[in-house]
Amino acid sequence: MRKTALVTGGNSGIGFECARALARDGWHVAIASRDAAASARAADVIAAQSGPGSISSFHLDLGSLDSVRAFTREIEARDLPLDALVLNAGVQFQTGPKRSAEGFEASFAVNHLGHFLLTHRLLPRLLARAPSRIVVVSSGVHDPKQRTGMPHPAITDIDTLAASGGPSRERFDGRQAYVNSKLCNLWFTYELVRRLEAQGLGSRDGRRVTVNGYDPGLVPGSGLARDYSPALRWVWDHVLPALAAVLTRVRPGISTAAKSGAALARLVTDPALADVTGRYFPSTARWSVAPSSQESYDVSRARALWEASERMTRLAPGESPLSG
Repeated sequence: MRKTALVTGGNSGIGFECARALARDGWHVAIASRDAAASARAADVIAAQSGPGSISSFHLDLGSLDSVRAFTREIEARDLPLDALVLNAGVQFQTGPKRSAEGFEASFAVNHLGHFLLTHRLLPRLLARAPSRIVVVSSGVHDPKQRTGMPHPAITDIDTLAASGGPSRERFDGRQAYVNSKLCNLWFTYELVRRLEAQGLGSRDGRRVTVNGYDPGLVPGSGLARDYSPALRWVWDHVLPALAAVLTRVRPGISTAAKSGAALARLVTDPALADVTGRYFPSTARWSVAPSSQESYDVSRARALWEASERMTRLAPGESPLSG
């Protein structure tokens, strides 16, 4: 029986290339995104290359908690086995603030909160197929020591972050909201490892579920520029990808979708990583294990994010092996 991976945001960019690499490696890949038509088109391309049994596509709006719950009910109804979960989808806004269906700032809602709920509700399926893997796509922008051209993370409390994406409720900065959400991705990664292991469900307890963070690097041409001005979007989509193909050879922080997608797929398939958990794989280290930022290891803030996320998603007892 084929192994199955779910890749959020698998209809384009890094997610598509990850899905394509997994399908080529013999996996069945489920891709899920808000644009059902784009997911279907992406599935057609992958099926043409790897066969019709290699791919399936779904609608999933991570900016709606109701959509996340409906999606997981569909997965259950189809009894889709799950060996890996790749939390890849992400958004960045220049204008805003934009709001999720529940009224949260959209970067926080999509990049963290939707994935938080999705993981909880799919965890029983991952445990049923253990050993299994979860990979959380973060970004080097979360680390103030990295020269990314982005603002440094600035989070006062989680409720303010959820309302505005930043340290203040009065001011919205789309780049700040994105950076903050990427730090949340790593707080979630490391806290998930701790809680799995506390329940005897982690890799150190019989190779059950591993969870690792990933930084794909700067990847021009990805969907992150969808909210840019038309001129900047054209440069991002057409000029910078050509430069990236050259610069990626000498500058590890810059990559192409194909390279970053293949590196992401490796975190799902590489037998050498079967017992590796709670680690960070950044592009600047050629996707080998390296430390994330000092702040990302703050246990108290990770716990605060987790508890606030349980409340915001209305996570009920029984929705997850880690709830209640």
